[in-house]
Amino acid sequence: MIGVGGSDLIEEEKQKIIEWNQANGHERSSIFEYRLETADKLRDEGNDAFREADYPTARHRYFSAVWHLDFDIGQQWNLMEHHQKDLDTRKLKVIGNVCASYLKEGDWVNTKRAADIGLRHMEKASLKDDEATAKFLYRKGYANLERGFCEDAFEALKKADSILPGDRHVRQALKLAGEGQKIDREKAKEVYRAVLLTNEEKACRGTSWHWPALAFRYSATCRRRCCRRKLHDA
Repeated sequence: MIGVGGSDLIEEEKQKIIEWNQANGHERSSIFEYRLETADKLRDEGNDAFREADYPTARHRYFSAVWHLDFDIGQQWNLMEHHQKDLDTRKLKVIGNVCASYLKEGDWVNTKRAADIGLRHMEKASLKDDEATAKFLYRKGYANLERGFCEDAFEALKKADSILPGDRHVRQALKLAGEGQKIDREKAKEVYRAVLLTNEEKACRGTSWHWPALAFRYSATCRRRCCRRKLHDA
């Protein structure tokens, strides 16, 4: 399941979802249309909880919907092309809902993870949906921005902006990511410059009242004056 780390935890959460479905009259049918119908019903329940800002309940229903949409390879092999597209499209919507719920809660790690899963699903299923792609890229970029990864954020938001140019939210986040990039690069330059300093130069950058710094500054000043005299005498 999305947002749970470690295979043991994933299986544990999945088992809880299965048990909840079975206890609440949502047995997984062997008939394709029934499974899609149940998944749609559970997603609607998730959307109701989402509107009430009850995001954990919303995700529980979304994950329950995923369980009904989860066909094994043998079952998918027998699906007709339009059935497979119905399945992939529904999965895409549910993943988008999960990603949005994490975003609302400010869970940036799982927001990015869900966005990556959504983008991967679209690629593997050959789904072409500019709006969905831009949303996943925006959420991924925004999550990275909030985590302080401005370089990664800028890259994702730039792609989102190229797909949906002029979107206000994307533009605002892209501007912040660009500003963050500049700050990060300046900090990196400072760190790099500091690495290249001699021990004496590092000491000279100490606080003005610190005795070793004063001594090194005095020594450096004397050398500069001496050099200037030599150049003048020459």
